[in-house]
Amino acid sequence: MKANDLKSGPVSPLFFLILKLFTQHYESSTYNKLIVRTILLYRSLLLATLLSWGAGISYAQTGNIIYIAMDGRREIRLAPKVDTLTNNEEYSYKLTIDPQYTFSELFCEKGLAVRTDNFIRITPNSQKESGMDTMTLRIILFGNGSRILFYKHIYVKVPKKDYQKLIRKQPDEVAMDNMVLERNLSYNKANFHTNAVFNFISHDTISASQKKVLSVTISMVNANVSKSFYIKGNQLTQEVISEMRRQREPFYTYIRIEAKVGRRVKTIWTRFTMTGGERSIASL
Repeated sequence: MKANDLKSGPVSPLFFLILKLFTQHYESSTYNKLIVRTILLYRSLLLATLLSWGAGISYAQTGNIIYIAMDGRREIRLAPKVDTLTNNEEYSYKLTIDPQYTFSELFCEKGLAVRTDNFIRITPNSQKESGMDTMTLRIILFGNGSRILFYKHIYVKVPKKDYQKLIRKQPDEVAMDNMVLERNLSYNKANFHTNAVFNFISHDTISASQKKVLSVTISMVNANVSKSFYIKGNQLTQEVISEMRRQREPFYTYIRIEAKVGRRVKTIWTRFTMTGGERSIASL
């Protein structure tokens, strides 16, 4: 290859004159290869410099691929102007591409981007808990036998996550007549009398007519006694009251109600300490 064959491209005539003089002294194939490589490198650097000066292009490099900033380019435009997006919200933009180019590929870092006809839907998906983040949109166009790769950095606003407190479900409660038998409290024997009616309080929306006590199990436990009584229905029996009277020491009392609530059958229970001697139940 001779120097006269390489005069195409943005290379100064002075450079070719120097190159011609140089090749007249060195005709070997090794020097010719070196000269060709030097010319190609010179042309590439000069072309990149002219493009940068003439168009004001900025570059971002990912691996071996160079992306051109999308802002202000005539080849590709997004409308309306993309500025700051809110995390996990979808946005739609009109995509305009110069007729000389065709759409090739679409990528999005820290988010999802989908192209439909002439529109792009962008949904940021930052993993930050709060504050600001940056997502990157990359679009590849094809034209003039080559690929042009564009990118755009987009700010993402990540609202602070609001963790709502869970409302603890209130447990159902056992009641006797108009008195609620709360768990882990103490009750006197004088409050229990013949034909006292057991019922329950449930925190649901089922009407009272669909709630019914099927049975009651009462257990008495202390160092001297351990007995259980099963009552069909909801009324306290004389047998249970008599056993309460015989106990001179406080004892634990467990009451379990089997109830029908709507179409379901559920169990409601309570546990408390029974107190009061013989004198306290003289009126029973």
